[in-house]
Amino acid sequence: MSSPIRQRQYSKVLRRSTYITLITVLFLISIKAVAFWFTGSIVILSTLADSFFDFVITATNFFLVRASLKEETDEHRFGFGKYEALSAFIEAMFIFVVSIFILYLSVQRVILPETIPYTNIALIVMVVSIIVNFFLVRYQSNVIKHTESTSAEAEHAHYFQDLLTNAAVIVAIVLVGNFNLTLADPIFAAAISLYMIYSSIGIFRKSTDILIDKEVNSQLKDEIKTIVMSHPKVDGFHDFKTRQSGSSKGKFFMQIHIEINENTSFEESHNIVDQVEEKILNKFPDAEIIIHVDPNDVVEKVVWHD
Repeated sequence: MSSPIRQRQYSKVLRRSTYITLITVLFLISIKAVAFWFTGSIVILSTLADSFFDFVITATNFFLVRASLKEETDEHRFGFGKYEALSAFIEAMFIFVVSIFILYLSVQRVILPETIPYTNIALIVMVVSIIVNFFLVRYQSNVIKHTESTSAEAEHAHYFQDLLTNAAVIVAIVLVGNFNLTLADPIFAAAISLYMIYSSIGIFRKSTDILIDKEVNSQLKDEIKTIVMSHPKVDGFHDFKTRQSGSSKGKFFMQIHIEINENTSFEESHNIVDQVEEKILNKFPDAEIIIHVDPNDVVEKVVWHD
């Protein structure tokens, strides 16, 4: 994966991604609404509702992500990075609620099955939806590669899921239209809603981790440890703590106590701290770093679990 980009470029890439996503979703809503008008299919309704909430969620993301990229203020000295995690949290809640509703409608249609008229129109719309979603997912994959954005990952996961659900909708329409299997409509809709519930739980957990200040992932911590210990005058470290800021994975806060020789002068200790910090910032330019120095002879001899 590529190194995290600076915040200014990150902001530009994420805004462009949001504009493209909003335009795409509006188009999908329009054609799916036409398909539902003609067919009355519950499985078409499930994808229409999904696209409608996609629009609401993406619009919400746009404002929250913009807020997350604001510079810190005197009252918010740690910035606004958690707004982005909040947008992913809201997205997960929306997906969960609408999935429960579609599941409820599916159960009703199982009890009282109906045929689907104008299946040809429905098929054309869903094929177009798959093609449009495919290119959107490819574009979002590129955005994630460059930004490692939490909200972009949430949207990518959801639109990749849309590819699968649209394919399932096509299968359901074929079964109903060509083989008169009316139960296929609510059964496939129920399967889609269950998958959406599962997906929303994953997004919910990830966004919650950021909101409650979970440590960054172990791979990232190992990279930081390697950088710290690469300095020839750093003998060890302890009290290493991190938390994700909420924007890109390269935007995090960390604090660490480094251990150096007790005979090192104050001025040299200060220079060592500057050098270690510079090394970390070369790899993670948007990190916020606090480094404390401890002489070796005053460090408690304990086993650290960092």
